[in-house]
Amino acid sequence: MEIHIIGNNVGGTFTAQNIRKQNGDAEIHIYSEENHNYYTRIKLPEIISEQMIIDDLIVFKQEWYDHNRINTHLNSKITKIDPEAKTFLIENGEQISYDKLVLAIGSHPNIPPITNARESVGKGVFTLRNIEDALEIRQYIKKNHCEKAIIIGGGLLGLELSKQIKNCGLDTRVVEFFPRLLPRQLDVDCANMLEQEVEEMGIEVELDAKTDKILANDTIEGILLKNGVIYEADIIFIQAGVKPNVSLAKEAGIDVNKGIVVNEYLEASKKDIYAVGDCIEFNSQTWGIIPACIEQSEIAASSILGKKEEKYKGTTPKTTLKIVGIDLTSVGVHDPEEVGGGWEILKKADRTSNCYQKIVLKDNKLKGAILFGKKDAVSFVNKNIESEVSIEEIRKAIEAYIYKCSNCGAKYDEAKKDISFNDLPEDWQCPKCGSSKDKFSKIEE
Repeated sequence: MEIHIIGNNVGGTFTAQNIRKQNGDAEIHIYSEENHNYYTRIKLPEIISEQMIIDDLIVFKQEWYDHNRINTHLNSKITKIDPEAKTFLIENGEQISYDKLVLAIGSHPNIPPITNARESVGKGVFTLRNIEDALEIRQYIKKNHCEKAIIIGGGLLGLELSKQIKNCGLDTRVVEFFPRLLPRQLDVDCANMLEQEVEEMGIEVELDAKTDKILANDTIEGILLKNGVIYEADIIFIQAGVKPNVSLAKEAGIDVNKGIVVNEYLEASKKDIYAVGDCIEFNSQTWGIIPACIEQSEIAASSILGKKEEKYKGTTPKTTLKIVGIDLTSVGVHDPEEVGGGWEILKKADRTSNCYQKIVLKDNKLKGAILFGKKDAVSFVNKNIESEVSIEEIRKAIEAYIYKCSNCGAKYDEAKKDISFNDLPEDWQCPKCGSSKDKFSKIEE
């Protein structure tokens, strides 16, 4: 069986790996437009600041591909797929036949409808999606002696980019459309903590800021916000999310909507064609996260090999990484719209050390969490997501305690308050009897 995978990214590479784990005989080929084997994109900003070299980003070296007998074809752009003939065409004119075809064609940067944005890409306005982008940006900063930078987009990659651009010595400003940073990963309280950390790095943050226009004559001059405010810049980055790549599939007559439409076995609408990763749409939803790519790759590999015991049901949103040098884990439903009706929140907000831990329950099941600045509870959350847990287990995991007044018996429950007990001011008094803070002691409950 000849299995051909278009896309040497997370979805494509792990699909190949999972096929090889289950089948030692299949002939596996991976095609990539780029000149590099699979690498981690979250570290791309560190290429710009020269804190990393390209080789540091490569996840699997060539020896890994050789050992697993996975054939890689770099600099190979696929221009056409013929599902009826079961062939595809490489830009160099070579036509390839397949038994099974996997589309792991990823996504591309979203450019919002900002006046002059598209026309200015590559001329002082940049998106960061691959190694070539990072090298081009680095060269532009040096060649043009850039001093001021604006990052439009306060998401994960936008914030990491802002840190590395600041490390390059540029005055750096993040302009975020939403009223808080990382709106998909954080609640308001935690986003405020993150904003404080970012600003302490010397990075300006503008929230609820809608960019209307890129200002440019011969060179980039800055941006105009919809409220009339102007910010100057020599270089501008747009990091406003991504959109699935669907054109190759669409031209082949494969069903697409927001992404390439797949069923629970990751099968596309044409026989023997599968799709995984950022490019897919399942149950009207798209994913742009690594955990989804890995989960899909496992199911797709089994499906390709004729084993259909496991079905894809969607992936619980999960982010675990260091963002601007701070540990962050965000899993599942972390900010329910209405508390009540079975929803319950326990949290530990340590504002002195800027650590925030929040656990979300529904009907005693762990439905989501935010762990910011501290990662001790990560294993507990990963192990118990969607499982029943006790309040005692949660308290222990996030180190949230109950303090009791020795005078009147009043209790201060850290898990139900917006501030940890130790962060309370020294002149704080018991709201029930007026006793001082030192009259309270930690209890086991």
